[in-house]
Amino acid sequence: MSFVMVFDIPRSEMTERRRIHRELVRGGAVRIQDSFWRSDKIKFLIAMGIRIRKTGGKATILEEKFLF
Repeated sequence: MSFVMVFDIPRSEMTERRRIHRELVRGGAVRIQDSFWRSDKIKFLIAMGIRIRKTGGKATILEEKFLF
């Protein structure tokens, strides 16, 4: 089962944004678009989402389910 994380980080936190992108890559997540990432590691995505929210950003994790 795969999950998708969608997030937004304030422009004032660009350094943290770069760190999060690098961490997502190291954790095996796959970038769909700039702030859309796919992974089957739900605990990893939750940890990243918490980190993003601590920077003042927004993060949502969805179960990936294609219908068409």
